[in-house]
Amino acid sequence: MQVSLLLDENIAAALATKLDKAGHDVERVVNVSELGEGVDDTTICRYAVEEHRIIVTSDDDFVEMELDAHSGVFYIPDQSLPAHECYHIIQRVIDAFPNREMMETVTYITTDWL
Repeated sequence: MQVSLLLDENIAAALATKLDKAGHDVERVVNVSELGEGVDDTTICRYAVEEHRIIVTSDDDFVEMELDAHSGVFYIPDQSLPAHECYHIIQRVIDAFPNREMMETVTYITTDWL
């Protein structure tokens, strides 16, 4: 399944490249003209909801938000995970969900998925 993702500024560009090559629709907060570096989390969530994108982040503020504040969050708590591992974990998570609507929650991207 192909999904639309919005990578927060704390996520490496290498992960964006891997996800894009796998056929996903990937945007990075720092490259979106309406967002950019240093934008607040509320604006990121609003944009993600409007564009129906899952937010990929290491920022735990997104975990604490109400579920209706976003359209899904892939939370990477371990910032030391290399991009290739994050990529494989995200692919497994996507494969585990039967449809996109089931992803509208907070999913922890950890090595438990491997």
